[in-house]
Amino acid sequence: MNSESTNSFYNFSNRNDLTAIIKSGTTISYKDLFAQANLFSTSFSQYGIKKNNYVALLVEDQTKFIETTIAVWNLGAIPVPLNTKLLSDEISSILDEYDLKFLVSDSLHDLRVSFESSNFGGEREKNNVSHKITNTQSFTKINLLNSDPCLTSFLPYSTPAINDEAVVIFTSGSTARPKGVVHTFSSLINSIENGSQILNHKENDRWLASLPFYHIGGFQIICRSLYHGCSIVIPESLQTNDLASSISKNNPTHLSLVSTQLERLINQKVEPESSLRVSLIGGGFVNDELMFEANELGWKPFRVYGSSETASMVTAISANEIKNKPQSVGRDLDNVEIIISDDSEILIRSNSLFKKYLDDEKETLSKLINGFYHTGDLGYVDDDGYLFIEARRNDLIVTGGENVNPIEIEKALLQIPGIIEGCVFAKSSKTWGQTVAAAVVCNDSSIDEKMIKEILKQKLAGYKIPKKFFFFDQLPRTSLGKLERDKIRKMF
Repeated sequence: MNSESTNSFYNFSNRNDLTAIIKSGTTISYKDLFAQANLFSTSFSQYGIKKNNYVALLVEDQTKFIETTIAVWNLGAIPVPLNTKLLSDEISSILDEYDLKFLVSDSLHDLRVSFESSNFGGEREKNNVSHKITNTQSFTKINLLNSDPCLTSFLPYSTPAINDEAVVIFTSGSTARPKGVVHTFSSLINSIENGSQILNHKENDRWLASLPFYHIGGFQIICRSLYHGCSIVIPESLQTNDLASSISKNNPTHLSLVSTQLERLINQKVEPESSLRVSLIGGGFVNDELMFEANELGWKPFRVYGSSETASMVTAISANEIKNKPQSVGRDLDNVEIIISDDSEILIRSNSLFKKYLDDEKETLSKLINGFYHTGDLGYVDDDGYLFIEARRNDLIVTGGENVNPIEIEKALLQIPGIIEGCVFAKSSKTWGQTVAAAVVCNDSSIDEKMIKEILKQKLAGYKIPKKFFFFDQLPRTSLGKLERDKIRKMF
């Protein structure tokens, strides 16, 4: 940590008159938010967390997630948010694969991880678990219980330097190993400033926490709010009814939604108040007609394109613009340059690009080349500068805003006795953007869809399990024996 830092996420940390969090009719000021985070920092330091440590966060309570993130930053450490939908074995694999030495979790998480370390707030039952993380590596587990830490004072902490690492966001990639995208405070802040032409923030604006914080879109809701002095509106859950209720009661000025969320809100006849100025709609395919309908109902939507590697959006387009540019994802934002390679790959240069992939220099060098991020997406830019996505070079499936790696699912399928081949692919869905489907070859006639799904429930998070199975005698392969994924995909 550098005392000469100018980290803008701390600009409002002493403001008692400014609301940081709105939840269940109560408010927390910026001063109280940072004071609570400082208490956690003191507690975390007693467990040995220090500068440059990567700290896994498995925190479902959104208020505690924000407090914990700031607490980790205070120590010069780097938060590594984990998907709270993952099963214990999946979490264990990530902890082991990346040799993460610290895991902070809360008692609200369904996994009920077994905690061996002392709990904050005094002695509590330590083995209230339904699943246990079983990996054998050594790491410290810190349990955030519902009560506050039993501390009345805290040590002063310097804010992190602007070029320090700020977060690791996991994203599925072209291999079975999840990729940890490392961002600095600088890249996150640059992304926020680049998006100002669309978002036009003001102090006291209200951001609805409508996306999981373990995704870059959700994490940037926190960062944008801290940077501009906005209030983060935390709904009871991310279920449609709770989002609708929070929108009605708290009148957010800014929203960030995946298309599935937007469509469900519209189907429930939810209409925003005039206070809403912008809705960012992304996380995968967004239908033109949905954008038009949302615009007519007052959602003021912008279709956006970006990724974990770009610290969220790098292009944006309004519904009105889409009328003249159907299917476009918009023009590049400030400080973003987009070029198309000779083989039609979309390359992005921006001051918001990630620093590296965690513990993966080879993958980093293959994606960051001469200052450009090689997205793996195929597309073109028209004469007016509007970007169009034609295809994704990798086979990543984006369903309801969640990234699904087909290779991971295929490996799980092949562990089921009687399944000898499997190919996982995306099917278009009006509701989800894409859904997960699988073509399988079996040598056991007793295997059916219901049986496969029941087995996969023990191996994979629910959103990864294919919604539809197709059974074949054999699957098309190349002369080298590789599955012809495009041919299989086109069959459906």
